[in-house]
Amino acid sequence: MNIQFSNATESPEKFFNILPYDWQVLIVPHWESYKDAAKIYVLKENDEVVAGGLVFSKSLPDMSDFEQSLQYLFSEGYLYIGFIWVPEHKRNRNLASQWLTLLKNRNPNQKYWLTIEDAWLKHFYEKNGFKLIKESNDTNEREWLFTFG
Repeated sequence: MNIQFSNATESPEKFFNILPYDWQVLIVPHWESYKDAAKIYVLKENDEVVAGGLVFSKSLPDMSDFEQSLQYLFSEGYLYIGFIWVPEHKRNRNLASQWLTLLKNRNPNQKYWLTIEDAWLKHFYEKNGFKLIKESNDTNEREWLFTFG
């Protein structure tokens, strides 16, 4: 298995193509305005993108109220991780964990933050070294803040 981790910011199409449609709608039309504040990192296996995600260096306009309240993390040197995705036919191979590990190894002193909306993801991020810091107050749209570093 030949897995490679690389920056795909300059040619994002292969990453965009693996995303679910609702995520494509959120990202692709706005990519020109996002790309100065974001990098796309992908895992490739035999030139096929098998996992990927975005790393943002500043706030984006479509962040939730909870995420907006956490913008101070950028000024403390954190980067925001979002849109981590592994296509369904490639799951159960620890590809998302590999992606996170390789991202963290790329710059070992970098701090990261992310939010999740699905409680079942808490264990995944804790297993990958992230710490649960805060939970939103909105009981209808619960979110959790995790940090690393």
